[in-house]
Amino acid sequence: MARGGQGGRKPFRGKGRGRGGGKGSGGGRDTRTEPWSDIARKNELFESYYRMGGFLEEAEFEEMWTALKADLPNSFRFTGTKSDALAVREIFKQRYIPAIASKKFEGKPVPPPEPVHAFPDELVWHMKTHKKIIRRYPPFADFQKFLVAEAASGNISRQEVVSMIPPHFLDVKPGMVVLDMCAAPGSKSAQLAEMIHGDEEERVRRAANGESVDLGEGGDYSDDGRSTGLLIANDTDYKRAGMLVHQVKRLNFPNLIVTQHDASIFPSIELPSNDGQRKQYLKYDRILADVPCSGDGTARKNPNVWAKWTPKDGLGLHNLQLRILFRGLQMLKKGGRMVYSTCSMNPVENEAVVAAAIEACGGNSKVQLVDCSDLLPNLKRKPGLNTWKVLDTSSIPGSEGEKTAHMFTSWEAYQKARSKYEVEEPERQFSTKITAGCFPPLPKSEEERIPLERCIRVYPHLQDTGGFFIAIIEKLDDIKIAQIQNPENAAKAHRTQAKAQTTTDASIPTPEENVINADATKAEGETAVPDVAAPLKRKLEEVEEPASLKKVKTDEPAAENTSTQTEEPVVAANGSTTNGTSLQATAPKDARLKPENQSNNKEYFEYLANDDSTIASIMNFFGISDRFPRDRFMVKNKEGLSLNKIYYTSAFAKTIISQNKDRGMKFIHCGVVMFVAHKIKDKDNSHAPWRLQNEGIRILEPWASKRIVKCDKKSTLHQLVLEMFPKLPKEGAHGLGEVGDQLQKMDVGCCFVRVEKDDEQGIPFRMVLPLWRHPGSANLMVDKDDRKAMLLRLFNEKDTEIINHVADKAKAAAQKAKDEDEAVGEKGEGDVSDGEQADEAEIAKEEEGGVNVDDDVDMDGDA
Repeated sequence: MARGGQGGRKPFRGKGRGRGGGKGSGGGRDTRTEPWSDIARKNELFESYYRMGGFLEEAEFEEMWTALKADLPNSFRFTGTKSDALAVREIFKQRYIPAIASKKFEGKPVPPPEPVHAFPDELVWHMKTHKKIIRRYPPFADFQKFLVAEAASGNISRQEVVSMIPPHFLDVKPGMVVLDMCAAPGSKSAQLAEMIHGDEEERVRRAANGESVDLGEGGDYSDDGRSTGLLIANDTDYKRAGMLVHQVKRLNFPNLIVTQHDASIFPSIELPSNDGQRKQYLKYDRILADVPCSGDGTARKNPNVWAKWTPKDGLGLHNLQLRILFRGLQMLKKGGRMVYSTCSMNPVENEAVVAAAIEACGGNSKVQLVDCSDLLPNLKRKPGLNTWKVLDTSSIPGSEGEKTAHMFTSWEAYQKARSKYEVEEPERQFSTKITAGCFPPLPKSEEERIPLERCIRVYPHLQDTGGFFIAIIEKLDDIKIAQIQNPENAAKAHRTQAKAQTTTDASIPTPEENVINADATKAEGETAVPDVAAPLKRKLEEVEEPASLKKVKTDEPAAENTSTQTEEPVVAANGSTTNGTSLQATAPKDARLKPENQSNNKEYFEYLANDDSTIASIMNFFGISDRFPRDRFMVKNKEGLSLNKIYYTSAFAKTIISQNKDRGMKFIHCGVVMFVAHKIKDKDNSHAPWRLQNEGIRILEPWASKRIVKCDKKSTLHQLVLEMFPKLPKEGAHGLGEVGDQLQKMDVGCCFVRVEKDDEQGIPFRMVLPLWRHPGSANLMVDKDDRKAMLLRLFNEKDTEIINHVADKAKAAAQKAKDEDEAVGEKGEGDVSDGEQADEAEIAKEEEGGVNVDDDVDMDGDA
C-alpha cells in the first residue's frame, strides 16, 4: 500500500511526527491543484543524489531512473488459506486471462495480468496494461468487478509488489508470537496473520473428527489443531489503526490484537506470574518494523515525491527509525528474527540505521544480519551498501530561498566543512539532524565488520516495482541498549549526565521522558519542506573524507544482562557514543505504562466465565463438542454482559488482554464475531435468541453436531444466494430443494449450511454459511456485497440484483396503503403485520447495512 499522498500513508511532518506509525512520503500536506498526471517527474536534487551517490553504475542508473519515472503496474495478491487462494486464483486464470489476451490494440495483443515470478505459487500478479487500453475494452471492466468483489470478501489484497516482500523474510511459523510495530494500513499484517494461521482449518477438522493429526508438524497446532500463535499489530494513530482493523478483520482471525502506541516506546506487555515472583514480560519470536520513511521509493505511484523531495526528509527520520529498531531488538527473543524495512532508497534511512543499531547493541556477537539469499530466490535484488554519501542543503537567512547542496563522505568531512563555514559564513544554516550515525561505519577487522551487503535493495528497474529496502536481523544474545536521543539534545544530555555523576540523589530521566523531550525540540525542516526547485547557489559540492582519517576506538561494551524471561532493562552507557549516535543513560524500568482504569480506554474487552449460562445454552443448541473451549468468549461492554455481540479469541490473546487491560495498554481490536443477539418477537421461540455469524462460523462448525444442513446442488446454492427470505412452509411443497427438505424438520433458529468442494459442479472450495430458519421462510445470514461476490465467483453473474422478498412485500404493502389513501408515514416499510415478518425485516435491514437502535456500536466499526 502507498505511503503518503493518495495511498493513505500519513506524512511524517506536522502533528504526530515521530510516533512510529504512518510512513512519510515527500513531506507536508498535499496542497496541489493540478492532477497527478500534470506533476513533472523531475527534481534536480533528487536525481543528483542518486546519480552521484555511488548507488549504481551510470548505465544502470539511467535504466533505474527511467523506471522510477514510469507509472507503477497495478498488483494484487490472493489471500486467505492456501487452498482457498489457489481456488480463486484458478477462477481468475481460466475466466479473465483468456478474455483479456484475446483483445488487440493497434494491431498488437493486449498484455493480460501476469504472475510476479519472485513469489511462489502464482499468488502475486501485476498488470502493466496502459489505462487508455483498459478503458476501451469490457474484459477489463469485468476483471475490475472481480477484483473489487474478491477484495471486499477478503480473497484478494490489492497491494504493491515490494510491500509484500518483508513478511516472507520473517519466516513466520504457526505458533509464533509476532509483532508488527508500524502496521497500518495492514497489508503486511494480513500476510503475517495468514502465516500464523497456517493450515489450521484442515487440522481442526481432522482433530474434531477423531483423526490422527501431527500437532507439531510445520508449527505449533497443539490447541486441538488450532495455531497457538499470536499477532500484535500496532499503529500510533487511532484513525490509521482503524484502517488496520478494517484490513485484518476480513481474515476472521482470532489470534490477533490491534494496539495503538508509539512504536519507539512500545509498552512492555506483562505476562501472568505467581505472587512474589519477579514480573515477566512478553518477548517476540518475530518482529516486523516497516518504519516511517521519506518514501522516495514510491515516486512511481506518488508523484508528490518529485515535487517535495529534499534530503532533510531522510535526515529528519533517521533518529526515529533508529529508536524504533532499538525498541524492537529489546523486545525480540534471543534467537528471534526481526525485519527492518523502508520504501526509501536513501542509505541514511536504511544501512546507516541498521549499522548504528548493531554497533550500539554490541556488534555481530549480539545481533547479526542474516543472509537470506536462499529465500525468494527469484526475487531480483541488489546487495546493501557498505559505503555511501550523505546529502544536505544549507542556506543563509534572507537569501531568497537560494540553497547550496553538499555531499559528505564521512562524519569527519562533515565536521571539517562545518568548521570552515563557521569561520567564512557563520550565518549559514545546515540541518541539525546529521550525526555520525548517518555515515558508513568506521573500518574494522573482518570479524567486527558489519556485513551490510546482506541487506536487500530492490530498485524499480529490476522487476518493474517501486524501490524498497529490507534488512533481516537475528538476535544472538541478550543486549543492553541505552535510550537514543535526538541530536540537538545531545549536549543537554551530557550536561544532565555530568550533574548526575556529582549528585548522588539526582534523578535519571525515564525512556518516555527522553522521547518527549526529543519530540518537543523542533528543528529545521520539521514544519515545511524546502523548495527543491529553487536555484542552487553553488554547484553540488562533494566533500571527501580526509586522507589522515584513523580508526576510532570504540567504548567497551556494558556488562551482560543475563535475564531472558523479563524485560531487558535499559542500561546506562556512561555518556558514551557509538558511531556518533547520541545515547542517553536511563534506569531499568519494567513497565512503561501508567496504570489506569479501563473506563479511560476507548474500548472494553471482558471475557465471559467458563460456565456462563448464555454460552452454555448456545453450545447446547448447536451441539458443540465439550472439547471446544468455553472460556474464550468475550464481550465489548463495561459490565461484561452478553447483550448484543459475542466474540471469540485465541487462548493467548485472552491471556494478553486479561493481564494488561488495566495497565494502560491501548487495545482497539481483538476477537472474531461469533454470535449476534436476535431480538426475536415470537416468545415461543426464545430458546434460539442468538445468530451465527459468517465471520466466526468456520471456527465453530467442525465441532457442531446439531443444526447442520447439507447443500449438495449448485442450483440450490444459487437460489439461497440470490434470494433473501424465500418461503419455506412448515410442511408441504417448497422450492428450496434438498436444503428445504432438511429445514422443514428443524425448529426456528440458526443453522450451519455445509457446501463441500465439488469440481464437477464448479464449487471450488468448501464453504460453511449461516442460515436462519424462520417459521415460514429461510435466509442465509450473508450481506448483499458477499452475495454478489459469490454470484460472480461461482456463477459468473456480474450485475444480478439480489431479491429481497421481505423488502418487496413491505414495499407492496406500503404502496397498497398509499393507494387506499391510508398514509403509513416514513416508517411504512417496516410496519409488517406479523411478528415473523418483523423479524425478517430486522435481519434484512442489518444485512443491508442498517443498525438496530438497541445495538451497541463497537469502536472497530461493527454494530
